[in-house]
Amino acid sequence: MSLLITSITINTSHLQGMLGFYRIIGFQFTASKVDKGSEVHRAVHNGVEFSLYSIQNPQRSQIPSLQLGFQITDLEKTVQELVKIPGAMCILDPTDMPDGKKAIVLDPDGHSIELCEL
Repeated sequence: MSLLITSITINTSHLQGMLGFYRIIGFQFTASKVDKGSEVHRAVHNGVEFSLYSIQNPQRSQIPSLQLGFQITDLEKTVQELVKIPGAMCILDPTDMPDGKKAIVLDPDGHSIELCEL
């Protein structure tokens, strides 16, 4: 049996901040309205749909409930831009590791995002 991830959806009450954060990483979103007056912003990258769904009251935990990893170019510049977004925070500055240069940033909803430089 093989496994292929086809979609990732994040529910957020910080839609604008989350859109700005993930745009800096490289996602290009398109918006659409959904039932009950909410909206969803979708981006497709390498066949995987990445969606941000606007909700009013997500539960927030001290430990990130979701952790994502992305390979990007220009790690230093990307981290500098991401931490300008209200609510985003760098918890591991760009650091040379045995398997490459990495940083960990929390998005505006507190999700842990590991960024690895290509």
